[in-house]
Amino acid sequence: MGIHSQDAYTPSAPTTADTLAFVSGSDGVIRALDVQTGKMAWTSFTGGDVRLPPTVSEGRALVGSGDGWVYSLDAKTGKQIWRFRAAPVERRIPVYGTLQSTWPAASGILVDKGVAYVAAGLANYDGTHVYALDADTASFAGRTTAPAISTQHRAPAWACKVTC
Repeated sequence: MGIHSQDAYTPSAPTTADTLAFVSGSDGVIRALDVQTGKMAWTSFTGGDVRLPPTVSEGRALVGSGDGWVYSLDAKTGKQIWRFRAAPVERRIPVYGTLQSTWPAASGILVDKGVAYVAAGLANYDGTHVYALDADTASFAGRTTAPAISTQHRAPAWACKVTC
C-alpha cells in the first residue's frame, strides 16, 4: 500500500492506557493495539476523520469526529457505549476532498470529575458549540455557543486592546 493509495490515512499521535495503545486517523477509524505484541486489539468506525487521539478515562475511550459526533467506546473492546451529536444540525460541506460536518467535533475531549468537555465548529463558520456531558451517559450537563465571526467587520473593541 503506497502513500498515494486510497487506503492511506494520516494517524494521530497515540494515547496509552493499561495494556493498549490507541490511535485514530483521517480515515475515521479508532484503533487499539496491544502494547506488548503490537497486534490489533480492536477497531471502531466513525463517520468522519479523527485528527486527535482518544481521551481514555474510567475505561472509556472518548473521541470527537469530523462528522460532528462524539463517541464513547469501551476501551477494552471498542464497543460503542454512546454517541452524542455536537453539531446542532446534520450538515456536511466539502473540506479537502472529504465531506465533513459544518461543526466537526475536532477539538479533542477533556474529562474532569466525570464531565466530558468538547467543542464543535469551524472558525468563522456558524459559531462554535461547547458542551459539558456526563462522561458515563452523555447526559447534557451544559452548553455555550460562541457566535459566528464576520469577516466583513473589524475585531470587537475588547479584542483590539490585546491585538490591535
